[in-house]
Amino acid sequence: MSKFRYDTHVHIDLYKNTQQIIDYIEANKSYTIAVTNLPVLYKKYVLQYHSLKYVRFALGFHPELVFQYRDQLSLLLDSVKESKYIGEVGLDYVTKNPDNRDTQRFVFSKLVEECNNIGGKILSIHSRRAVKDVYSILGDAFDGKIILHWFSGSLSELKIAVNRGYYFSVNPDMFNSKNGKELIKNMPLDKILLESDAPFTQNTKKTYNLDFISSVETGISDIKGLKEETVNLILKNNFKSLIQV
Repeated sequence: MSKFRYDTHVHIDLYKNTQQIIDYIEANKSYTIAVTNLPVLYKKYVLQYHSLKYVRFALGFHPELVFQYRDQLSLLLDSVKESKYIGEVGLDYVTKNPDNRDTQRFVFSKLVEECNNIGGKILSIHSRRAVKDVYSILGDAFDGKIILHWFSGSLSELKIAVNRGYYFSVNPDMFNSKNGKELIKNMPLDKILLESDAPFTQNTKKTYNLDFISSVETGISDIKGLKEETVNLILKNNFKSLIQV
């Protein structure tokens, strides 16, 4: 039996050979959520690649770009109604600039409010060093589904996400640190999803392929003490539950 393939978080537009990658994904029948970093780029790719079967572009506004491109907020909010998938969005507190952080919070709050009003959206969220404020903005009754992408918070912060029913998208690089493995160990199996975060992970910098799937499944099977076939089936069901295939 062939493995079920998918990727909930990949930046295929950041590769020079985007069309080749799309062709590869379609040929391998890998269900893919292609996140974007700016609303204007989302509009461009949706128009350009509107007839794909396996690739879906997500409406994104990366927190590291929000301050510089804050004039795109209206385009972001106007586009929410047309996209089931929202990402990459969230907060990033690597910056110490208070104005930058304030702008991030304002934009993310407006986005969450709009998504909540419409309902049924799937958000892929960046929360580096900003988990507490991400949780505060999301609230405990968000009308949609939340994926915490490459989660790197504390175990206590993880517990809050688990209690709220959030999903966690896991990539191979997360198994390279003690903290990453400990977080994965404490993630409920029925809330773990596959992601490559290409081209930002070690083995995807130069090219995209689906090898990350086996890498993640092996890592999870080792941590959870399960057979890889079992893990693949669970991850398949998780994805189907997420998008309600």
